[in-house]
Amino acid sequence: MTHPSPRQFLLTPPQQLSQAQAWGLPLAHMAYQLDPNGRLTQAAALPPETKGGLMLVGVAVSPGGQSDPRRAVREILAQCQSRNFGGVILDLEQPPTRFLSQLIHGLEEGLAQRKKTLFLPESYGNYTNRASIYLTSAISGGSLRRRLEEAAEAYGLDRLVLCLRRARDDFYLPSVKGQGKPISQEALAQLRQRLKPAVFYSPDLCAHYFTYMSRDTGAHFVLFDDEESMEKKRDLAQGLGISKFFLLYPEVEDFLPRLVGNER
Repeated sequence: MTHPSPRQFLLTPPQQLSQAQAWGLPLAHMAYQLDPNGRLTQAAALPPETKGGLMLVGVAVSPGGQSDPRRAVREILAQCQSRNFGGVILDLEQPPTRFLSQLIHGLEEGLAQRKKTLFLPESYGNYTNRASIYLTSAISGGSLRRRLEEAAEAYGLDRLVLCLRRARDDFYLPSVKGQGKPISQEALAQLRQRLKPAVFYSPDLCAHYFTYMSRDTGAHFVLFDDEESMEKKRDLAQGLGISKFFLLYPEVEDFLPRLVGNER
């Protein structure tokens, strides 16, 4: 059974705009954020000629009770319209609040009227019936296949977007919370060079791993992706019927020759 070509977006900071454009994929511009007063600001300037793609709006701190979500909706929609963005990704890093709930509903309605798409993280899936839902490929436990199947049951395949995030974490064992410490590619390479561990592949996590012992901190479990495991994650999602993907640039830049393929 063949699957349609994946629809992939590069989530790109303005500082890497020219390099990312060379890959020929539609871009999601990481250039906007809501400030604590609920006003739309540009984290960094985009060139005036930048048009199309998606608009990513970061919300690191939920605006206070005096902030007007209707104003935020108007400002985001105006920028989306002037740049001809095809939709808006809300990058929400905190629990739901009344402001965020009203922001979501206002954007959902306004974008639908303009035939554009709202993208929300999975943690906000219950706040919408129409928005696309994105979830991460980087998991440290359970089964990625089952996770995607459950998301498809909850939201429908057409609404799902898999964010192909690079797993590269060092976990203490036992890992009670399932959260590791992110490590750099250089640190990972040095660790493997020094320890020369046996590396295994987990079909459930769709990632590589190895273990090691430290005199100071005891047992460790290192989970990481390479271009092969990232492609397997995408293939798994496509096999289930998911066709849209987010790629964070430049985090996965070295994987792009394999992931982009004939899209370039």
